[in-house]
Amino acid sequence: MSIINIFRNYIEEHHPHLAWKDWKADVRVLPADDIRNEELKARIPNEFKGELKFWILFYDGGASNVVYLLQDKQGIENIGIGLLKEGELVKPISLV
Repeated sequence: MSIINIFRNYIEEHHPHLAWKDWKADVRVLPADDIRNEELKARIPNEFKGELKFWILFYDGGASNVVYLLQDKQGIENIGIGLLKEGELVKPISLV
């Protein structure tokens, strides 16, 4: 499933009030240890503790609402998705 479909399905099911925002995306490859949110870091399975592809989806004026999507470094396997609202993890979903 594409990144966009995973994102749209997640938003429509768990945060429908955010579905019509003008979302933007950024992507980075970074070591799992660089993830600052400890709750999010703890949800990463051990086999993915190296470098990860970290998608950040956001909208203008919504700095406190950021959706993340984690993948393996190659972007082949989806690991998890969730909303970070003011730094707190909200409705995280494991995709592995």
